[in-house]
Amino acid sequence: MSEPAAINESEVLVRTSGDQRVPERLYEQLLESSSNLVLVESPFPAELIENMRLMAQRRGHSIYAWNAETGLASLREHGITVAGSKRLSEALRFVLQSGHFGVYVFPADRSEFTPQVLALMRQIARVKEGGDKRVVVLGPALDMPAPLERLAQIIKHRHGPSERLRLRDGRWIRG
Repeated sequence: MSEPAAINESEVLVRTSGDQRVPERLYEQLLESSSNLVLVESPFPAELIENMRLMAQRRGHSIYAWNAETGLASLREHGITVAGSKRLSEALRFVLQSGHFGVYVFPADRSEFTPQVLALMRQIARVKEGGDKRVVVLGPALDMPAPLERLAQIIKHRHGPSERLRLRDGRWIRG
């Protein structure tokens, strides 16, 4: 079971436990985000991408994932890639210029975040028109510059029992 809890306006905490590794409604939270840039910190990035692949195939949405070998690749249709997107900066430029709906997932690899890439991410976060595009930076630990974090929606995924104390059968327990 997952339970969303707002930390502040731009930060959301979602929790899963047991065998469930993908938070319920995560995809909807990405689409409902107030920012075009969404930072997702999760202990299970591969499972989240696989869940987005299923969403793309079932709903027909345009969801792309980037990696250094293939560039931007469609999660809906296997083998479909965006030409000229092998470098992260080229992929982000494609996102800026595209007029279509899409969710674009990028790994939170700090070595890829050059000043040019960070400038493009800031530009994407500030775009007001075409608010139906989402750039998702996904990884187990996010270490983004503070100016970029202020422009982005942050979703923190935690797995395991809740840290909150609850009263059960007259005793305080965690969970």
